[in-house]
Amino acid sequence: MVKVILASVSIALGAAACSSTAPPPLPPVWSANYAVPFDAMVSCLSAKPAGAFAVSAPDLPAGSAYTVRQAGSSSQVIWRRPGNVGGLDWLDGEARSRADRCGNS
Repeated sequence: MVKVILASVSIALGAAACSSTAPPPLPPVWSANYAVPFDAMVSCLSAKPAGAFAVSAPDLPAGSAYTVRQAGSSSQVIWRRPGNVGGLDWLDGEARSRADRCGNS
């Protein structure tokens, strides 16, 4: 009887562990609409940044990302990063200026 209870509890715990849902997406730090086609915006944002002293693309903190959505003939850009990472206002500003440059090209 103990083996049956132990097996039942093990199966229940295993099922509970496997059925956990993914955490909700990070809230956006900022979002903006640009009168640029979706494909052009995605290509621009995914290109390596150009700079006089850039050796490689900067490493973004884990979880930081642009999300680009098609909004008719224009694009909506959403910037997200982990909310518990402090002192990264400069990164938010750089992400916004890069999106602005892509939106004005």
